[in-house]
Amino acid sequence: MKKLSIVFLIAFSVLNFSCGNKEKKIDEDLVPVNETIDMTVKFIYDKEDVFKVYYTKTENANIDGSLLLTLPVHASKNEQEITFVFPIGDEPKLIRLDVGSNQEAEFIQIKNITISHGDNIIDNSDWITNTNWSPNESLIFDANNKIYKILTIKGVKSPVLMSNSILQEKIANYFKKK
Repeated sequence: MKKLSIVFLIAFSVLNFSCGNKEKKIDEDLVPVNETIDMTVKFIYDKEDVFKVYYTKTENANIDGSLLLTLPVHASKNEQEITFVFPIGDEPKLIRLDVGSNQEAEFIQIKNITISHGDNIIDNSDWITNTNWSPNESLIFDANNKIYKILTIKGVKSPVLMSNSILQEKIANYFKKK
């Protein structure tokens, strides 16, 4: 009888322990992982300004200004880093980075733009091996100095970098896998 009680106790403990773990695992799987998409820009810019990110959440949509992130930029001759954090659940399809509106700006040096989701890097444009951004006519790349000269077009300096089709495809493919 004593052996039967011990066997029953061991069997009950094993069943209780293993079922408890299964329930816990199922609960963890049901919890959604909410992580933001971040866009980190490393640059050198010697003017006080504001950088803006406009984006769309729908493929083939035009940027209409309704989705906007802004960050202040301080004048510095040293490399700076800012990170735009997209709202949880927003998956940008087309991204426009306005690198300032200061009309006295003469140049900007972009070192790197990284788009990440949690620990996953979706794109890392470093301007040496990989660039998935297209400048507008206000930005002319000076390869000798590795800077963008900021030009006045129609009386205004309006430097903009747009995500190109390669970057847009990388983002779309990343979220198709999720």
